[in-house]
Amino acid sequence: MVKINLGCGKRLVKGFINVDFEDTKDIDVNWNLEKIPYPFKDKQFKVVLMYNILEHLSDPYAVMKEIYRITKPGAKIHLYVPHFSSDKAWGDIQHKKGYSSEAFTAPDMSKMYSVKKLKIGFSRYRIITPIFANLFVRAYEKLFAYIFPASHLDVLLIRKG
Repeated sequence: MVKINLGCGKRLVKGFINVDFEDTKDIDVNWNLEKIPYPFKDKQFKVVLMYNILEHLSDPYAVMKEIYRITKPGAKIHLYVPHFSSDKAWGDIQHKKGYSSEAFTAPDMSKMYSVKKLKIGFSRYRIITPIFANLFVRAYEKLFAYIFPASHLDVLLIRKG
């Protein structure tokens, strides 16, 4: 398989290698994502899913470097993380940080990945804010995020050569 679901928990995805630190029924690989290197070959995967995982890890940059190692050039890395303004970012005692759009465009990340998609998500009760926030991402995050808090970031990265 060339697809991997890191930190799957109970969210198993068919057609993916499902990895989690809890040895639950039906996962494919039992592994703590804090332990680097991961037990996979260099340039093995074309697709990586990380749904609400990165915020739980102590060194997310080291994890992103490890994901770079195990993915092929052009691989798609789909991340779903809590936005820094969200109560979800800080409402879980296991969360170590929330994320802004700049986390994925910083120089160190830009050396490894290009941002194909970055969408700020909101609760279903927001109507105008998502349109404004996604058209003017930096202005929203700098000026309005704590007035109209977001829920999450939905990010698609492409691994550079």
